[in-house]
Amino acid sequence: MERQHRTWNLETVTDRVPGGIVLIPRGRIGSVTAAKFAEVLAAAQTESTAVIIDLASVDYISGLGVAVLREAATNGSRMIVCGLREPVRITLELAQVLAGVIVKENRDAAIELLNADC
Repeated sequence: MERQHRTWNLETVTDRVPGGIVLIPRGRIGSVTAAKFAEVLAAAQTESTAVIIDLASVDYISGLGVAVLREAATNGSRMIVCGLREPVRITLELAQVLAGVIVKENRDAAIELLNADC
C-alpha cells in the first residue's frame, strides 16, 4: 500500500483587485509556515485597508496559524475570509476567529462585496 506524505509547505500569491488585495495561501499553515504567512499577511494589510484571504487551497491550520489570523483581524483593516474547507472552518470556528471577520463562500463573492463597497 502506497503511503501519502504531506509536507509543511506554504506558497502565497497576492492579487490586487479594486478596493483591496487578495491573499491566496496554498498548502498548510502550521508551526513551520505560520511566520511566513504572518509576514505576507502583514504586508498585504500595510498595502491595503481591505484584504481577502482565500483559504480554498489550505487543508490544515494549526494554533499558530489561528493566532496569525486572530491578530490580523484586530489590527483595524477589513478582512474577508473565503474558500474555507471544512477542517479549516471547524478549527477557526472553535477558536472563535470567524466572529471577527467577514466570511464569504468563495473569492468571487468576496471580490463582489469589495466592489459593492467601492
